Amino acid sequence: MLRNLALLAVATALATNAIAAPGPAQPFEVVAFDGRRVSLESLRGNAAVLMFFSTECPHCQQTSVQVDPIYRELQKSGFKMIGLSLNATDEAGLRNFAARFQASFPLALSSREQFSRITGTSVMTRIYYPYLVFLDKDGIIREEHQGSEQAWFDSFEANFRKIVEPLLQ
Repeated sequence: MLRNLALLAVATALATNAIAAPGPAQPFEVVAFDGRRVSLESLRGNAAVLMFFSTECPHCQQTSVQVDPIYRELQKSGFKMIGLSLNATDEAGLRNFAARFQASFPLALSSREQFSRITGTSVMTRIYYPYLVFLDKDGIIREEHQGSEQAWFDSFEANFRKIVEPLLQ
């Protein structure tokens, strides 16, 4: 009986933290703090990454610093990226985050409900910031990685490029 309960607990934990890919991202539209409009439709035809984050999260701050040079390099090949803040902040907070943590990609306010709608996950699903959603040119979610995946983030640049570069083909 105890063993069955332990197995059930492990299965529940895995299901709660499961990442569902591939599948279509759901439509969205946001306005970045600098006025740029970004929607799923505007990303079509391009490989793209949605980075759900919190401006107060040290891991998100570090990821922004690491990803920005890659973004600037790959955007010449049609790569798109948007940072979607899930914490209670405002446009000034996003502007401050961009300046402090070298985010030249668009940043916009988002919500947990929008995250769940875009990714097709339950609002009850536990997520860890940053949460990266990799989209192909057709708006299909090909991979997702979140802050709790320490080994993946330890080799961030190599892992990020390994996913994005084939999507640019």
